Amino acid sequence: MVEPRQLGLVVHSLAGRDAGEYYLVVGILESNFVLVANGLNRPLRHPKKKNLRHLEALGLGPPELTEKLMQRQASDEEVVQAIHKMALTTSRGEKEGTVPDVKKERCN
Repeated sequence: MVEPRQLGLVVHSLAGRDAGEYYLVVGILESNFVLVANGLNRPLRHPKKKNLRHLEALGLGPPELTEKLMQRQASDEEVVQAIHKMALTTSRGEKEGTVPDVKKERCN
């Protein structure tokens, strides 16, 4: 499994009110916390603080997006695209070829 403490990593929320949602790690905080955004209800200007124990790492987003995140030049649209691409290439038990609803994807 990929370590969730990496900038530009696409993650899946496992716990909390946002369980089931997909995010991109946009900041690293103290030992067990990261900042995540999804470009929609959690834009880059208002990321969510999330405990690492509540996240499942899916894989790294595009390297150019990680570079933009470090320079604080990334856009919400790029975040949404990275999440959609990673969710499509990761088998999570969803129907093949379906795009998860980044706004309200819930675990059943």
